[in-house]
Amino acid sequence: MNSQHYPVMNKMKKIEKTGVVVLIGVLTFILIFTYLSLNLKNIDFGYEMQEKMVYREKLREEIAKLKSHKAQLLNLKRVEKEVMEKLGYQYPQPDQFIKVFVSESESATGD
Repeated sequence: MNSQHYPVMNKMKKIEKTGVVVLIGVLTFILIFTYLSLNLKNIDFGYEMQEKMVYREKLREEIAKLKSHKAQLLNLKRVEKEVMEKLGYQYPQPDQFIKVFVSESESATGD
């Protein structure tokens, strides 16, 4: 049973070995490709997370500015100053007061 007597068997063994090598090569390629793909996705997610964190920080700064601006707008001294300067309002003079007298019986019934 010398391998020289069976040339077809030799070719079959070579084909089998070649097939195994090709299969191992393909599986190795798939494994490496999958690993690299997952690694690249992981890197992309890292960049995306960093961008979102920067955006979140900008939003927090904007919220702080808006709260400060709101407090400034609600400042009663500022409102009073604007009303007097822009709208010409002034404090009433003593002769501009109207006194309303309500008897006790009217105030108790609410009429």
